[in-house]
Amino acid sequence: MDSWKQMMEWKKFADQYLGQNFFSPYQQQEDTQREQQQSQPQEERGFPAVNIYESENELLCIAAIPGLEKAEDVDVYVDDRSVHIKGKTNLIGGKYRIAKEEFGSGAFSREVELPYRVRSDAIHATYKKGFLYIKLYRLPADRQKPKKVDIRRFDD
Repeated sequence: MDSWKQMMEWKKFADQYLGQNFFSPYQQQEDTQREQQQSQPQEERGFPAVNIYESENELLCIAAIPGLEKAEDVDVYVDDRSVHIKGKTNLIGGKYRIAKEEFGSGAFSREVELPYRVRSDAIHATYKKGFLYIKLYRLPADRQKPKKVDIRRFDD
């Protein structure tokens, strides 16, 4: 017997002996927590989920973004140490109402720090089957060193 079925049988048993609505205050609390989570902006819930894979000189960022209808619905910004993904998704349940929502619909924004500095001139991004793939390349070490700026005398 699986644990969910056991728990439901235990709940039925508890309701019989402790009162029909013994668990209803807990159910209301769970419903309130779910409503609060759903009202949070997606970026506060960590949307989209992002995995980062690295090799010696490359990074592959994969963001799970279901519901994009076209490429224009998402923007990717890369600076030397982070990727910022923002856009909007459109997931419509039709006549159904939301009972549980772990990934939402609407505007989102997420910034992810990268493990090392990357080049801004070589970035490749594709979207396929609900996933955004962003390939980045390590900034060569010689370009990471600070450059000394010559200051000319200005009191002459």
